[in-house]
Amino acid sequence: MIFKTTALALPLLAMGSLANAQSVEYLSYGASYTNLDGGGTDVDVFGLGASLDYRNNEFVFNGGISYTDLDGSGDLTALNFRLGYFVTRELAVYAGYNYADFNSDDVSTFDIGGEYAFGAYTVGLNYSESDVDGTDSAQSIYGGYQVSEDLELSVFVSDQDNDTLVSLAADYDRGDTELFATYTTVDNVDIFAFNGNYDLNNGFRVGGGYVDLDGDFDLFTVSGGYEVADSLWVDVSFGQLDANTGSDADLIGLAISYETGRETLLVDRIETVRVQSLGVLGPITGVSSF
Repeated sequence: MIFKTTALALPLLAMGSLANAQSVEYLSYGASYTNLDGGGTDVDVFGLGASLDYRNNEFVFNGGISYTDLDGSGDLTALNFRLGYFVTRELAVYAGYNYADFNSDDVSTFDIGGEYAFGAYTVGLNYSESDVDGTDSAQSIYGGYQVSEDLELSVFVSDQDNDTLVSLAADYDRGDTELFATYTTVDNVDIFAFNGNYDLNNGFRVGGGYVDLDGDFDLFTVSGGYEVADSLWVDVSFGQLDANTGSDADLIGLAISYETGRETLLVDRIETVRVQSLGVLGPITGVSSF
């Protein structure tokens, strides 16, 4: 599975390197290794991922792939593609496809939607359908507000199977400082997470994060990184996982990542912020971005 996933990622990287730089709005790729040790368990998690946002006149393409090896529990492969078209400068419509495979148990989801930008505001609608029998379609509404050049706030509300999901997100990027934060509630489960980095402007950066999963566990992390090339970072993370069962664990992580630019559509930016806010847990969610 890992060789197949890596091969699928190569076209994305090639497109990012060969395309006109003005048309590649966003590009990220990376690899990560995380070890959790405690409570009588020792778990290794390995991840690969790549994501690309490409703009050509009125058309925009967003695609991503990720692979996660969950030690002895199996592996997760995820693919997502979205093709959008700007009917006017403000109005975009799109269609997307998402695929996830966990231990040969796969699910596909198709979605269509549109979003309209006016001034600092963006609003959007999305409809998605899964191929899982007995699963209802999901209807979503979302919006964003560009508070300043550095800060964007967003909200995403979705209804499926009589469960309502509400997610709030914040994306702050000032160049030397970046911070991602999310709060999500669904079916009486609350998740809060934030993660950030501060560039020391000498090739090094420091960071940290926190994840709270409905009181079931808390994860605290600190990290340090070195920029080996332009926008290419190697980071080491250390953390403590505190579970309400008393089974605590120590975390050590190593990651190499490249990221530049910003996605064209708000629906893609919201997903990236959600993953980034989870820090070292982001790749485990099986989505496209690191």
